Amino acid sequence: MDIDVLKKRLSREKIARRQAESILESKSRDLFLASEQVSKSAQLIKAQSQQLQAVLDHAMAAIFLVDETDKIVRANRVAELTFEMSKEDLLNSNLFDLFSADAKEAARKYDAVSELNQATDTSDAAIESIGLRKNGTTFPMELSITQLDLDGNSFTVWICRDISSRKEAEEKRAKLEQELGQAQKLESLGTLASGIAHEINTPVQYVSDNGHFLKDAFADLMKVLTAQDALLQAAEEAGVLGDQAAEVRKSQEDADIDFLKEEVPGSIDQTLDGVSRISKIVTAVKEFSHPGTTEKTLVDLNSAIETTLTVARNEWKYLAKVETIFDDSLPQVPCLPGEFNQVILNMVVNAAHAIESSREGEELGEITIKTSRQNGMAEIRVSDSGCGISEENLKQIFDPFFTTKGVGKGTGQGLSIAYSSITQKHNGTISVESKLGAGTTFIVRIPLEEAAAMKEAG
Repeated sequence: MDIDVLKKRLSREKIARRQAESILESKSRDLFLASEQVSKSAQLIKAQSQQLQAVLDHAMAAIFLVDETDKIVRANRVAELTFEMSKEDLLNSNLFDLFSADAKEAARKYDAVSELNQATDTSDAAIESIGLRKNGTTFPMELSITQLDLDGNSFTVWICRDISSRKEAEEKRAKLEQELGQAQKLESLGTLASGIAHEINTPVQYVSDNGHFLKDAFADLMKVLTAQDALLQAAEEAGVLGDQAAEVRKSQEDADIDFLKEEVPGSIDQTLDGVSRISKIVTAVKEFSHPGTTEKTLVDLNSAIETTLTVARNEWKYLAKVETIFDDSLPQVPCLPGEFNQVILNMVVNAAHAIESSREGEELGEITIKTSRQNGMAEIRVSDSGCGISEENLKQIFDPFFTTKGVGKGTGQGLSIAYSSITQKHNGTISVESKLGAGTTFIVRIPLEEAAAMKEAG
């Protein structure tokens, strides 16, 4: 009896164990499947996170996810590069530490306005601000903000674009537009100056012709007066024409004939000299305003330089003495007359300004322009006794918009344009020699090899 009971109990335990094992096996299988699903989900989430990070890292702007305490909780690769900070440094930063001191308050206001706009379903435009890199340098950037709710927590997404290149391009465009406007004004002034010069030329010619006429007429009149004096003296010695001779003598004294004889010839010569100078200036203005061609032509550089010095006289006459040392054997040089004139003008004006900045008292500086022929090249040297140029500035002297002059003294385009004209349009070279405090010399060289061919073609 006891044995049967034991057998039944054992049988029930076996059945219970098999059932337990079956349940355990089922649960283990379910747990394994669940674990597999969790693993797959984790891998999927990781892959999606990596994909999202890859997308963020390849965006063209710095992107930050910021919590309600203004702490950065996520940043892309561009953010690291833009602000020159590691991801670890960024994730430990307050967002507003990435703004310059002057821009922080505006950024906070923009954040508040953005949150209000989001709440009222309105949009706000991007704004410009100033970013602050880890090394303390600043840069212009454009900001936009989006409010985001994740699992009941509020975040903001900040998109920051470095707009340094755009700002530089805008500044260059503005300067180029200013230069274009100035060029158009100069072109109009050139046309006006040429017209005025043409109008002045006719009355100047009248004055010149009349001056020469008066000179010749006075010379003839002097002969008459000399003969009259001889006649009066003979009459007085002979004791005839007493009253008439006395009246003529009185008329001569009243007219101060002796003074007129002495001063009139000099006055006429001074007048003719002045008219000659006016004529020279008028001719120079006409030649400088309208050089007559946009193609290379054979040019007498010595004459072209004289013309430019005449036009620019007002720039240098109160500051410097100009000495020209011209090689009279220098052949005509193939060049663009207008552009060559402008190159020389820029150099003469620069020389005058350099002298002005280093001038002490009323002593005049010196500008020397020398032409010569060197190894198949026409060489022009423009030297001044001015302040000189530092080694650091010499490296940038021909860069566009580079200038050390004060406001109103130039835009930094003159030497850049000169360099472009000589090297690209004349196939020549332009260089500079200078020592700070000891003056500067610009050397322009233009090849002569085209001259023979142009002479044959002409």
